[in-house]
Amino acid sequence: METGALRDTLTAVVRGEVTLAELQGLTYEQARAIAQVGCELSGAGRLEEARILFKGLVAMNPKDAGVHAALGTVYQRLGRNEEARASYDAALAQAPRNPVALANRGELRLRSGDVGGLEDLTHAVEADPEGRTRAGSRARGLLEATSLAHAQRHR
Repeated sequence: METGALRDTLTAVVRGEVTLAELQGLTYEQARAIAQVGCELSGAGRLEEARILFKGLVAMNPKDAGVHAALGTVYQRLGRNEEARASYDAALAQAPRNPVALANRGELRLRSGDVGGLEDLTHAVEADPEGRTRAGSRARGLLEATSLAHAQRHR
């Protein structure tokens, strides 16, 4: 690649017009397969390996809300709540109705005493009204438990 073309390509990457994944020719299917490995690592408790994998995927394609949400989930499981929150915020900047990011951020917010977490949980349920994802089901359960606890306190 000649110097001018390389400069133009790098400028497009810096501006967010082209992702590193696109530049390298990483397909959606390949990225999903790599993300699946990250989910399996996380599920097996190999959180640091999952974190590294998802960080790499985020670097390759910062536009992928699902990868940001998955990275946030790993951070949350590691107890790195500020980094988890930042990852969920990044996911929601790309996909405002991502049920994983909404449910997990809502839970984080509630645990820190921020009642705004209820709004995130409500939006997660709205994004997944049938509870097809674990996040949507969990959000519904958290909302129900919070409502029940609130009702019991005010008897």
